[in-house]
Amino acid sequence: MQKTTSLFLLRILLCVVLAACKTGADESNWTSMDPSSIPLATRQAEYNKGNLVPNASFENVEIGKNDSLIRDFKLTNWEVVGEGVELTDLSRKTLYDSSEVFNGKHAIKIIRTPESVQEINNPTAGVLSDYIEVLPANYDFYFNIRLEDIIPTSYLDRFQNRIDKGIDIRLKFYDAQKRELDPGIYFEYIHKNVDNSFKGFAFANFFYIDEFGWSKVRGESWVYPFSEGDMPDQCRYVKIFLGLKCSGTMWVDDVDFRFSRWSFTPVERIDSLFEKKYTLSDLLIPTPKEVANRQTLDLKNKTIRLVYNDPVFPEAQAALSLLQSRLGQIHHDSVSIVRFPTDPSALEIVLLSGHSAASSKFGDAYQKIRDKDQGYFIRREDNRIFIGASQPKGLFYAASSLCQLIDYADARIDYADITDYPDFTGRTTLLMAYQNRWALEQNTSLTDSAREAILEKREENLKRQISNIDFYTYYKINELYSLYFVLSERWWQPGEFYKKLFREVGKRCAEYGDIVNSSVQINPYFHIAMEQRLDTLSDSLRQIFSHVTEDGFNKIKNTLKPALDAGAKTVMFCADDYVPHKGIVRGEYVLFNKEDEKKFTNLADAQSYLLNRLKGWLDKEYKGTRLEFVPPAYNNRFIDYGMGSAEVYFSDLSRRLDPSVVLVWTGNTIRSLSYDPADIRRVTDVYKARPMLWDNTPYARTVESINGGYPVNYPQKSTLCNLFEPYDIQYPENFPNYLDSRYYSNQTGSEEISKIKYMTFADFTWNTKDYNPDFSLFKALVQYVGVENAKLLLKFNEDYFQFVRDWGQLRLDIKHKDTAGFSVSGKEKTEEKIKVMEKSFEALKSIQNEALKKELEDLMKNKIAAWKKLLEEIPEKK
Repeated sequence: MQKTTSLFLLRILLCVVLAACKTGADESNWTSMDPSSIPLATRQAEYNKGNLVPNASFENVEIGKNDSLIRDFKLTNWEVVGEGVELTDLSRKTLYDSSEVFNGKHAIKIIRTPESVQEINNPTAGVLSDYIEVLPANYDFYFNIRLEDIIPTSYLDRFQNRIDKGIDIRLKFYDAQKRELDPGIYFEYIHKNVDNSFKGFAFANFFYIDEFGWSKVRGESWVYPFSEGDMPDQCRYVKIFLGLKCSGTMWVDDVDFRFSRWSFTPVERIDSLFEKKYTLSDLLIPTPKEVANRQTLDLKNKTIRLVYNDPVFPEAQAALSLLQSRLGQIHHDSVSIVRFPTDPSALEIVLLSGHSAASSKFGDAYQKIRDKDQGYFIRREDNRIFIGASQPKGLFYAASSLCQLIDYADARIDYADITDYPDFTGRTTLLMAYQNRWALEQNTSLTDSAREAILEKREENLKRQISNIDFYTYYKINELYSLYFVLSERWWQPGEFYKKLFREVGKRCAEYGDIVNSSVQINPYFHIAMEQRLDTLSDSLRQIFSHVTEDGFNKIKNTLKPALDAGAKTVMFCADDYVPHKGIVRGEYVLFNKEDEKKFTNLADAQSYLLNRLKGWLDKEYKGTRLEFVPPAYNNRFIDYGMGSAEVYFSDLSRRLDPSVVLVWTGNTIRSLSYDPADIRRVTDVYKARPMLWDNTPYARTVESINGGYPVNYPQKSTLCNLFEPYDIQYPENFPNYLDSRYYSNQTGSEEISKIKYMTFADFTWNTKDYNPDFSLFKALVQYVGVENAKLLLKFNEDYFQFVRDWGQLRLDIKHKDTAGFSVSGKEKTEEKIKVMEKSFEALKSIQNEALKKELEDLMKNKIAAWKKLLEEIPEKK
């Protein structure tokens, strides 16, 4: 892969020359809420500085006279605050071992005894950095930390607390005159200020920590939808404090504080990529693990044969058909399939079997993909290209990579040797959303003709869905999930279209053998309102479903059977959002049916019984079917809502549940934009297993709901949004090792925009180590619409969100009854932006994808209509 070591590598010289722009007459207007308020050259120069922390690993130090432990020392660029602060030193092997340093020779060690922790005026202890110059923009903050025996109370017999702010990690903010600024920052979601200085939130909701090994943790005040990393307006300096206020031991090392990508718009992040030249092997999606021996292979006037001498499994047939189809676009369908090499002058693509004579020549390649179920390799010798795989499905993945190397315009292959296998063996997309006939009949606002039109459109969408299977399989997406909400509130009677959907999807999947499979979701609580209190639940709703009765189990079986009979290989049993809770605070989920209350001790007892029974039925009737479970507390925030009840629930569940049932997790919150070892430790402590990740982030920044999205909560940041946003999260090294092998994306798979986004998701889940979200989106756009049209799409996106920014701000002003500043000139400026956006849309006529253009047009028109509606809500000035 062509790696980009700097986001704006080609502009470094320009950034240096223009860095003087940092000080200017309008500097007082700079704000992290609106990144474009700061000149681009200034932001680029700040980004290219990298880590801003001086002496980040505490290696520059003067050590004083110490009898044993090093407590008398002077750090360059840091000062010691409080007592109990040590410097570890690996050269003093009798005192400190390798576990007390993460990198280099030194680290900071802080020890607080229970006796030193006070209930009143409790002091902190740690190290405070010198001033670090910053912009009022967005920054990333990480530190490596180790913890032992952390107990968050001054006296256990008096208080039992969570850690809260005991891990005392902070940023202190200062203006240009180095006067300390208020740490509070207003957050629209909760309508109050948040302590933006505190950055130890990753540990705040642990009850205690016995041991936490060296890990790189993100400094954060809160999680999504809070915009982490924003500096206050007028901020020009920060100081970093790394401290401990509760009892225990903390080590810290390798502090990293740097300018964030989220101070740049999508165009600013990507436009430099258009200035470079790439081979097709650079643009492969997904990015392979190993690429070597790049060369050009001319196809002009060359006969092409595909050679395969094994039994024709569906997977091998799919590979042969794909190669024949794609290469046939150059050779006019004259690509033949033969059993043996016959023509030394022809280009022959040989699909190897593990026991053939030719295979023995590629022992090293086979060794690299040993035990990799989806692994493959591509090699060339003279006029032959050999593709080998661990399993037949790998032959198809090799074929899909090779087809991406075909240059149709110049009739050549941008060949490369490839060795490859995925990080996550399950990479998902969603089947089409729809309403069944019963749900449509409940909607009394629809006329009969309107219902029939929806049903007719549904049939069109089904044809499109089947075609999309080919697209997703080509980019190595291999699991297709249904959505439980399409079953309607009467989930136990899903309707005929449900059966037809799985029947038609199953037929197409069968053509691919084991390359791609369907999966079915069910939520037997969906007839209940979202997060409903138990005492508001009617008797009739309580009786619809029971965990113990034959009727309840038969409802589940009968709903699943059409999908399983059609070939679905996974059942996802969902208990998210609709299980009733007890009391005034959500989180304590309970039984609601009298039969269940007689049989079971609690909800965990009931659900483990039902899941084990379901697993037994699946093992008997549909052997090999995977069973997944989404628990009621499916993220760290919901676990914390339970105030200890979630820990009890999972303790009971894990003792009873078949260990093969996979537990699903959405991260630290519903839409988790970052993961670090503290987040993962929190869930693995509770789940007692590695979770399967359910990801809700593809729409996290653009969504327009009160619980998320820039347009609603941070309208001035709307220009950072991207309709085609690549998969873009922050995650630790070796991320796949923390998780189950399947990675679920909760993004519709039926739309053209979504297909572009899913290309980047495929890129990420296949190869997390080499993934670059900006370059991945560049690759996806270039493959999907071509270079010039990719530029046009990004230009439309930029103009669209310039308009959305104004819409979002006016919406917020009206909400807060603060429209006094809205003027005729302001309205005219926004309407000029509408014209610019419409002009950008007209420029998309060169794109030969009518469905994509229709989706963009609908978005644009709907937002213009929303703007006009807002104008009607502005009170008349007296």
